[in-house]
Amino acid sequence: MSKSLKIKLLSRARLAWLLAFLWMPQASWAVSAIAGSTISNVATLGYSMGVGAAAQVQPNIISNATSFVVAELIDPRVTWQDALPVSVNTPGVNSVLTFLLTNAGNGQEVFGLARSNAPAPIPATNFVPVNSVLYDPANTPTGAIFLETNGVPGFQPGLDTPYTPGVNDPNLAPNASQIIYLVSDTPASVANGSKGDVLLTASSKTVGAAGAAPGTALPGLGQGGSIAVVGKTRAQALSTGSYITSGLSVVVTKTILSVLDPSGGVLVMPGAIVTYQIVAALTGAGTATGLVINDPLPANTTYVPASMTLAGVALTDVADADAGQFIAASNSVSVALGNLTSTAVAGVSAVITLRAKIN
Repeated sequence: MSKSLKIKLLSRARLAWLLAFLWMPQASWAVSAIAGSTISNVATLGYSMGVGAAAQVQPNIISNATSFVVAELIDPRVTWQDALPVSVNTPGVNSVLTFLLTNAGNGQEVFGLARSNAPAPIPATNFVPVNSVLYDPANTPTGAIFLETNGVPGFQPGLDTPYTPGVNDPNLAPNASQIIYLVSDTPASVANGSKGDVLLTASSKTVGAAGAAPGTALPGLGQGGSIAVVGKTRAQALSTGSYITSGLSVVVTKTILSVLDPSGGVLVMPGAIVTYQIVAALTGAGTATGLVINDPLPANTTYVPASMTLAGVALTDVADADAGQFIAASNSVSVALGNLTSTAVAGVSAVITLRAKIN
């Protein structure tokens, strides 16, 4: 028996293409092979010489090594995160739509962002949200787009970062995501119930990728010098979010009114009493029904009994005829505001105060 072994192997090129297209029949693809990595292996042949009792086991024969470099699949996804169209006033300022950009490919990828107000087709009731002018438009030349950067859920003016193309484009590892906020103003004199759409587009910054046909190969442009392959999204993901004019806006604000320490000063220390104020404010025309404020107290604080007020009137701590209640099991305060009606001329507010002691 010959000790040489001939093994028919796919060419490196065919293996690379085969790996790159494994994603195509699947509805979702879990990334495992990182773009630019080298996968190699050898075949082993074991055998014996002779037959029966006289057979002698021979040393294994090892084939030549074969290897290939994993191609990079470029496959961004963008999804609108708000469950329903975001209610806005007319006129209104700084209304926020929230999106999630995910790199569903297998390599590090940079994405450029763009927004388009009222993308086609435009319904007869549609209006065009205009770009915000309150957040330094010189730093947001594409319109008001912000990146979640401070780790606190929800848009935080002054803390989340304005997006500037080519300066802070999202640079995402495989399976990593970036929360993106679109901030818009609403024009005046728009009828209630009108809908306004804003389109967010995230495009791969790899040269020649964005908009190319699925399966387009870009040699040398993938991670680690690998082949870049355009995925099913054409390396350009889009999602549309919506505003709707409701004529009514509800905002809740919580502030610290005062701190009183055991020595009569204002130091935040054990034993100090913190007075909180919560304001529920309505603007525009309309009625908000069934309003309830729930305020879990911070860790390491204890509610000061009988310290709740609503519009300056004391509330009891138990569930009874008035609106307030302290819930010991969750260390929280609950105030039922009921229905509040606002007019276009004058809004309406409900003001709650309470105190907590630092443990």
